[in-house]
Amino acid sequence: MIAWRFYWSGWLRTNQHVWSTQNGETKDSSDAHKNDELCLVLRYNHLLSGSEHKKEKTMLDLAKKSKLHGGLLWGTPGIVVFVPPTSADEAKEYASECRSIGKRADGVEEIWLPRHGIEEAGLSGMAQLKRGIGKLKQMETATLRLACDGDEGLLRRILGIH
Repeated sequence: MIAWRFYWSGWLRTNQHVWSTQNGETKDSSDAHKNDELCLVLRYNHLLSGSEHKKEKTMLDLAKKSKLHGGLLWGTPGIVVFVPPTSADEAKEYASECRSIGKRADGVEEIWLPRHGIEEAGLSGMAQLKRGIGKLKQMETATLRLACDGDEGLLRRILGIH
């Protein structure tokens, strides 16, 4: 049984880019996300805005210092979305630094977001350059919905509503 699991998990890692359609033909999943960007989502129990919330202020400063790209949704839950060129390693390092100041993320989740939605929401590209590298966009739920290109299922996944 253990050998089977080991073999199966190895096969999955090796073939994760291939999926099968209902009629049995095989497709490469890289085509499935050709208009999407792999983004990184960190969920916090809460993120509160205002000058009296020192931990959150430090979180914003850390993102700016690390030159990360993306946006932040204040509230419960608090959401930080990193978009390319921010890497998974950079997001994990950011989460680790936030943990050291007392803000613990539930983890770093990779989610494919439509490139068009990310640009419309102002999370990347020229909007990021105008805002300044590392300055996270202050988002509302409507901004996040725009980043999801109106996909309510994707929005619910980002918010952690299953």
